[in-house]
Amino acid sequence: MENQKKAKRIINTWTGPWEKRNLPKMAAALPSWISSDHLTVLGIIAALVISLGYVLTNYSPWWLMLANFGFFLHWWADSLDGTLARVRHREREQYGYFVDHMCDAFSTAIILVAFGLSPLMRLDISLFLTIGYLLLNIYAHVGAYTEGIFRLSYAKVGPTEIRILVVIVNTILIFWNPTVLVLNNQPWKVVDVVGAILAGVFVIVFVIVGIKDAIRLDRLDRAKWEK
Repeated sequence: MENQKKAKRIINTWTGPWEKRNLPKMAAALPSWISSDHLTVLGIIAALVISLGYVLTNYSPWWLMLANFGFFLHWWADSLDGTLARVRHREREQYGYFVDHMCDAFSTAIILVAFGLSPLMRLDISLFLTIGYLLLNIYAHVGAYTEGIFRLSYAKVGPTEIRILVVIVNTILIFWNPTVLVLNNQPWKVVDVVGAILAGVFVIVFVIVGIKDAIRLDRLDRAKWEK
């Protein structure tokens, strides 16, 4: 727990400079009765809105615009809850770390499951993608404990960039998501193929970096025996 408290947040993204300039201003402009807890709850509500938008695409693909609105709302709430606490000097490090990442994991899981309940992606693929994401999420938090580093971005891509990409993909899917192959008499759409590949990459990366880090940490701990 002590390592988690002191874990250094590593985030270097394309949108980072803009967010660093503007998020504190947005937080300072909020009414005094709004707290970071309110924004955290709003983030959960936004995740439910996204999920509802995906499920409703069973009736019309234009419900993806509701999901897009939910992603914007989720970005706003998720980005400002911690910023508001810092602007008002009301940080709660352990509470914030715990609640923020529990909510992130829950939100991502229900969004991906809802995506699988839509006609956009097969449910088995969306569940595979959920597993892959949660494995990497676990790795990130274990790394925060063992190394004192919590990485929030890779190759200048962070949560905001991922949301922007998903909104773009959602908009494309309103008009285009063709079946590209058939396996065991089951049609696979473009999103199914991409989702399966992405989930496979998540699992492979988890296994590779997990083994590498385990070997490195074992060597570090064994080196202490010689001192």
